[in-house]
Amino acid sequence: MSAEKKSEAPMAVRSVYPPLVLIALTVGVIAWSQTLGRVAREVPLLVCYGLLALSAIDLFSRLDFPFSRVLRDVWGADFRNREMNHNPSWKAEAVQFLWVIACTAGMLTIGILPSIGMFVLAFMRRHGRRPWRESTIAAVATFSFVYVVFEVLLDYRLYRGALFDEHGFANW
Repeated sequence: MSAEKKSEAPMAVRSVYPPLVLIALTVGVIAWSQTLGRVAREVPLLVCYGLLALSAIDLFSRLDFPFSRVLRDVWGADFRNREMNHNPSWKAEAVQFLWVIACTAGMLTIGILPSIGMFVLAFMRRHGRRPWRESTIAAVATFSFVYVVFEVLLDYRLYRGALFDEHGFANW
């Protein structure tokens, strides 16, 4: 890869540090989940193993190994063909981070199911500037999908939140 091609995307975008940080965090969550009960650790492990695989693909696609070009071509992980033509400001990145924090806080306090619907509705309305009808349909569809997959098909009771859990905030 020529230096000319590589310089099209800023170093912050091409850096190997984001996938390395994700891999480190994922390994940390995998280690932490081992302290949970057998059933309680299933979902974190499922998510972590998927994230670990995707982070490894991301990392190897950023390096100059012989198979890296194949990864970039097959997975579309090539920063020379960026989806965004601009570099978002730190403020815009911080706002995205705050959305994730807000959704996580909602999941911890009122539970996963209501938080997912509320997050989709709020994000689409406020950040995406979509109409109420479209946002509501997407929120209901997302809520229904998560409910049917986890609660019905997998018979896995999702976390109900500290406000609705029998122990409340005591286990925090």
